[in-house]
Amino acid sequence: MKIAIIGAGLAGLSCAFELERNGITPVIFEKRSFIGENYMFPSTTLRLFDRGFNNPVKYLKKKYDLSLIPFSPLREITMKGPTKEGTVSGKLGYVFMRGDEKESLENQIAKHIRTPMHFDTYINLEDVKNDFDYIIVATGDETVANRLGVWHTTTTVYTRVALVLGNFKVGCAKMWVNRDYDKACYAFLSPHSKKSARLLLSVNDISPHEFDYYWNNFVRLEEVKYKINETRDIVTRLGYVSTAKVGNVYLTGNAAGLIDDFLGFGAINAIESGILAAKAIIKGKDYNEMVKSIKNHVAGIHELRKMINEFDNDDYERLIKILTMPVIKRIIYNNPLAKVQSITSAAKEFNNMKHKRQRRFSKS
Repeated sequence: MKIAIIGAGLAGLSCAFELERNGITPVIFEKRSFIGENYMFPSTTLRLFDRGFNNPVKYLKKKYDLSLIPFSPLREITMKGPTKEGTVSGKLGYVFMRGDEKESLENQIAKHIRTPMHFDTYINLEDVKNDFDYIIVATGDETVANRLGVWHTTTTVYTRVALVLGNFKVGCAKMWVNRDYDKACYAFLSPHSKKSARLLLSVNDISPHEFDYYWNNFVRLEEVKYKINETRDIVTRLGYVSTAKVGNVYLTGNAAGLIDDFLGFGAINAIESGILAAKAIIKGKDYNEMVKSIKNHVAGIHELRKMINEFDNDDYERLIKILTMPVIKRIIYNNPLAKVQSITSAAKEFNNMKHKRQRRFSKS
């Protein structure tokens, strides 16, 4: 059985891990000269946004025998709007490292596999799809899905990631929301030591030349005093696919639209989709059916994105006030059974009602 994996990121490496466990050695093609990203950044998981598990580390170990170690637990998030600020604390989730850091998620998974990797190799799907029995697309973007005609973009997000120096508490993050500099996205600070952190600003649906304007607004309005050592800009197109399998081609991770377009979580989805693609091939199962729960979860969170898109700064202030109320803290953050699905259902009802009102208004 000849299997090619395009991309040496989370999904591609996880797919190779599962194939190897079943005696199959694929070939990995990576257009860069390294796995993952060429810079370090923290990736956060929130227990509230987990699909059906309270601990992604235990979940991946128990279900797929994949051992991963988080950088730190996430114990506290401070949320700041234009004028209001509040903090939630508890067992909120985990912080994982990504990119070129020694114990990044990518490097942890790579330690488990022996699959040969061909770096500095750009693969055109059309050139190789007849040379392999199966092809796993784990490129981290929508390019292949778009060419296959199955991709649908919901939003485009521009993100600037900065390495900043200062005094920080590891495991304690900060989040800013303000339409004056992030539109319907957010800024986020996640420390990776007592002296350094990654500060990012994400802004949705703008043109590249506008980004400096939003970044400068953020730095000015929030009086950002951290020493900025370096910055990197990333463009991510988020969306969904009408099918995650086309012929002998399997789409995984963000190539299959498995990043949520509300907070941008996708690391655990990428890992699991890579493993499920391997299992589908090995057992001859329906891959679309196997990733259905992930796709449904992402689609549900999209309802939150649609609702937040309509928020103004007053709405943000009200939301922060609600989310940091003591009674809400007890119900949500310290309750292992609390999941985002109940919130997304309410958001869907809100969006449906708004759509109906808009249709009635347009008819009148």
